[in-house]
This record gives sequence, C-alpha cells and structure tokens, in this order.
Amino acid sequence: VIIREKTNGFKKCIGRLKSSAMSGKKGTGSCLRITLRDVLDAETKGRWWLVGASWAGNQHHKQLFDDGHHTGKPDTSTDQSEITSNSKLSKKLSNEEKLLACAASQRMNTDARRAIFCIIMGSTDCDDAFEKLVRAGMLKKKAERDVVRVLVHCCGEEKAYNPFYSFVALRVCEYQPNSRFTLMLTFWDAFKQLESYSARKVANLAKLLAHLVGAIEKCLTIGVLKRVEFSPSNMPEMTIIFLSVFMTALFESVRNTEHIQTIFSHGAPKSSQLIGSSKFQESHEDDDDNNKQTTKKEDLSDLRESISLFLLQYIKSSPKNI
Repeated sequence: VIIREKTNGFKKCIGRLKSSAMSGKKGTGSCLRITLRDVLDAETKGRWWLVGASWAGNQHHKQLFDDGHHTGKPDTSTDQSEITSNSKLSKKLSNEEKLLACAASQRMNTDARRAIFCIIMGSTDCDDAFEKLVRAGMLKKKAERDVVRVLVHCCGEEKAYNPFYSFVALRVCEYQPNSRFTLMLTFWDAFKQLESYSARKVANLAKLLAHLVGAIEKCLTIGVLKRVEFSPSNMPEMTIIFLSVFMTALFESVRNTEHIQTIFSHGAPKSSQLIGSSKFQESHEDDDDNNKQTTKKEDLSDLRESISLFLLQYIKSSPKNI
C-alpha cells in the first residue's frame, strides 16, 4: 500500500511537469529554448534569455531551433551564411586598419587626407577611385586641394611609376578645373625640395608631370617648368635627373609632331601680336588698354630657350638619345 501511494505521487509530479512544459507557462519547472549556438555567440549577439539584456539576431536562432525541432536535424545553411558574412566583414575591417596604419606612416595628419588616402589606395582602378572621391564629396571647391596633394605624394612614394595616379589626376582636373592650379602649385613646391628626394621619387614625379603635360586634355602646360632653375654650368644633380626623365617620357609618350609643337609653343606670341606690337612701337601711343592686351598672355620665350639648351647639353649627349 505504501509503495503504491509513493508511485501514484511520483506519477502526479511527473504529470504536472509535463503539463507545465507543454503549456509553456513560466515557472520554476519551465524549459528555456537555449541552444549551443546561443551560448557560443553570447558575447557578440547578447543573452536573449535574460530579462532586460540586449540581443541581436535572435530570429535566426529561433528559426534554427524550429527547423531542428521539426526535422530532427540542425539547419547548417544559416550558420554557413553567417560564417561567410562574418569573414567578409572581418577581412574588410582588417584591410581598413592596414590602410589607416599606412596612412599614418605616410604622415596623413588630417581626417580628410586619411580618408582620401584610403579611397585612392583601396580602389581597384582609376574609375573606381574617381567615383568614390565624387561620392565622398572630396572634389568640391577647395576640397580637391588635399586630393591633388595626396595623389602626388603617393605617386612619388611608389617603388616604380604607376600611371594610375596620372589617370586619376586627369579625371579630377576634368571634373574640377580649379584643381589644375593646385596641381601646378604642388609641383612648384616639389621643385624646391628635389635635392632632398630620392632618385626614384624624382623619376616618378617627372613621369607623372610628363603624362599630365603631354595629355590631350591639357591638364598642365609646359609653363609649369618656369620655376625650375636652369643653370647650364651648375645645375643640381636631382634637377638634371628630373628634367632628363621628364623630357624622355614626354617625347616617348607623344608621337605626334604637331602635338609636340603645340606643347612647346605655349606662351609664344602669335604673328598678329607681333605685328600689333611693332605698330605700337612705331606710333609711340600710350594706350593702357593695348598694353594690357599685349602682356595678358604669359611670355615663355626664356623658358623655351632654357629647355633648348638643356636638350642640347644633356639629352642629346646621353646614351638614350631622343
């Protein structure tokens, strides 16, 4: 009798546990649907089973539990997609960290320059870099100055010349014409520091300038060289290297004779201007308007003469004759 009473009591207790679990009521005997994945991802996605705790992605865990409950097998497709997305995200973050570290090593000391550096160095081609710069608002008025300076700096730091930077610079100048003046000022600053640069950096900058001057888009003119000190007797070594590489790259890239003549005739007075100036001297008229008209266009006769002397003295006598 005693054994029968105890057995009936155990049956009643087990029945109450089953009924409470099936009904889903909260109590001391209710079961929480916590899977092993929930426990493993608790640090990243939160603990959804705690009251007031933050959580993320619980719907994926619920679907995983339901699919496993009905079919008896865990749904591995969800885990595989999550692993793939997480790996892509971690790879992207690691690349961004590397770019930021490289930007710091290249002394990109402002947020704008760091962002421009990451866009340029993280792009697949020149079109991708240009589109990213436009979407980021880096080519607005006065904002393109940092873009130009970062482009020239990165081109100079390459182990070998990469025409990628010249194509990006051409796209930038076409989109924002004000960047041409900034580009000219950047090269003028570089001319002052040529002696402190390595031969590789000087060669890279010379090839970049040759591409920009020789381009049909007319990004820069030959007048950018007017700040270079042409001294036939005592010319610095790095200046000789820069001009030699520039002239060689320019003549090799531009095969059209008419285009070469157009490049070096920039700033030359036209025949009509010469006739007008002679008439002006003969008549001895003191007209301010005419004087402004004759001096409006920059005269680069001295520069062309200096370039001619340099070609005769250095380029013609070099082993690689143009």
